[in-house]
Amino acid sequence: MIRSLALLAAIALAACEQGGVWDSLPRDDSPDGRACREEAARDPEVRRIASAQTGGVNPTQDARVRQELMDALPRAWNACMLRRGAAPAGGVEPLRRRTF
Repeated sequence: MIRSLALLAAIALAACEQGGVWDSLPRDDSPDGRACREEAARDPEVRRIASAQTGGVNPTQDARVRQELMDALPRAWNACMLRRGAAPAGGVEPLRRRTF
């Protein structure tokens, strides 16, 4: 049961790539940007965090999960872009959104 809920949460996360936590990623419609968005959705850390969502049963936990996803998704996306050579290494860290 827990496994199916985790899978459902990951699918919901991948399906809702507009708004919410996905706004923490840059708008990049290049092939590398799209591929890294998909890879970020499949990232083990992101999936682990997303599986902790309660589906509205515990709003405090859901808010905590959203905040963690807002930090984890850009990390996974940036790592992918660096691996693909599509983003320059180094530079100034982008401003992090703290709330919706």
